[in-house]
Amino acid sequence: MPEISRICFGCEPLGGADWGPISVPDIADAISRALELGVNFFDTADVYGLGLSETRLSEILGARRHDVVIATKGGMSWREATSGGRAAVSRDSSPAYLRTAVEASLRRLRLDRLPVYFIHWPDPGTEIKHTFEFLSRLKEEGKVGHIGCSNFSAAQVRAACEVSEVSLVQLPVNLLGEEMDLEMAELVKEKAIGVVAYNVLANGLLTGKYDTNSRFTQDDRRARLPLFHGEAYLRALLQVTEISARAEAENLTCAQYAIASVLRRGDVVSAILGVKNRAQIEENYSAMSRLFGR
Repeated sequence: MPEISRICFGCEPLGGADWGPISVPDIADAISRALELGVNFFDTADVYGLGLSETRLSEILGARRHDVVIATKGGMSWREATSGGRAAVSRDSSPAYLRTAVEASLRRLRLDRLPVYFIHWPDPGTEIKHTFEFLSRLKEEGKVGHIGCSNFSAAQVRAACEVSEVSLVQLPVNLLGEEMDLEMAELVKEKAIGVVAYNVLANGLLTGKYDTNSRFTQDDRRARLPLFHGEAYLRALLQVTEISARAEAENLTCAQYAIASVLRRGDVVSAILGVKNRAQIEENYSAMSRLFGR
């Protein structure tokens, strides 16, 4: 398993899609601050901004890209829309596609080796055995360092482990109900696989800054997510109110409490937090430093 910071800087906003308005200079400033704080783990994917997140991350890090652990994800092919709509994205973890995807990520990130490479989503059209046998070959070639599974079930991770060493799994974990099932919890312990948690703040709900008057623009994923509409949204806001009260009792913000609750778990090695500015990384990092003294 790679040596990674407990906080992982989530770089999906750098892709410029699904997060509402972003400022690349503000994110660059946040990355600089994250490095000062000791964050060495950065998560991206080739599909974020159709390659733009990887390109921008490489440009912002500059020579420091060789000193940190960059995790990227592949196995999602896309076709850009011709009419200005969303790109058509499909799962493809075939060896032929992964060869081109890995080479493209290496070029965009300007690396000779991808420190961590996740399969973003399981591909029902390709046997897991064939995908991970090929990833093992890429590892032998020096193109890929550690191999990971993102959004896989326990049975799918076990199938991957039969033909390849799997170092990390990436799963949604948060206080609003997204949780690892028992089979996965037992598997990661058995195989000594680290869990990288994402959606820790439930698409921002666990920051405590949204209410019934909040509105989301069409370039923000929350405009499409069922959780942010109707009764589901009202129930979630009630949960956040209760969580905020518990956070206040520990002298933490709602976001800090949500992050700390995930990091307190023994199986979670790092928590991915999407960051858009310096203030967010400072607030997020303080949850860890206050709990663990670093």
